[in-house]
Amino acid sequence: MEEALQELKATKGVQVAALLSEDGFVVEEVREANAPETGSLSARAATVLGTAKALAQTLGQEGVEEVMVEYPEGALLLVPLPGHHLLLFLDGVRSLGRVRLALKKALPKLEEALA
Repeated sequence: MEEALQELKATKGVQVAALLSEDGFVVEEVREANAPETGSLSARAATVLGTAKALAQTLGQEGVEEVMVEYPEGALLLVPLPGHHLLLFLDGVRSLGRVRLALKKALPKLEEALA
């Protein structure tokens, strides 16, 4: 698990890579020293994903693949995993393509580790 998070964190633009429980507690994280505290983000991130899942149901969609929230100084990616959530905080959207490619490679490892 930590290896997959380290690989994501090593991707240019990623400041935080964290695995959260579904109820918003930090299970494991890797972060830069100057990055936002994951503990303060985790419960709110779980709420955002819950809201996104409710919106998906309203729209008749099967589920949510990813939620992105963009800020002037960064972006937050939230990805639902079996019984968990993945949180990535980026320094901006200019790294988004690179991060999504790394995420595509890391997801099978994360899902296998959680099985």
